[in-house]
Amino acid sequence: MQRNVKNATLFTLGAALTIILTACASSSARPSWIHDPNRDQAVGHCGPHALGKYKQKECAITRARIEIARRKGVTLSNYSVMTESAGSAGNSAQMDQKTIQEVNTKVKARVVETYYDSTVQEIWVLVEEE
Repeated sequence: MQRNVKNATLFTLGAALTIILTACASSSARPSWIHDPNRDQAVGHCGPHALGKYKQKECAITRARIEIARRKGVTLSNYSVMTESAGSAGNSAQMDQKTIQEVNTKVKARVVETYYDSTVQEIWVLVEEE
């Protein structure tokens, strides 16, 4: 009986150590530009998106562009409205996203790099001002 308890304890400790090491490895594997972009660059990120990875990437790009615009004093506002309904015929979800820009100068930016962290399902985008 004691042997089974010891084996179970060792297994639990081993599993916990594996999870911790995996989490540390995945966070250290992130590119350095996520936390330290160049002066003319901005980073945007977005978690899982109801409309898929393409919209998730668009969301991250928009957030990075908003950061570049903010630095230049340009006003950009972005909002999303998601509605869900459920009935006897099934469930449905709809999402509308709008970006409103008040621009007196153009903000040109291009995507330099993209990183997808599959452990937390977040996408990170590095955008550079042109």
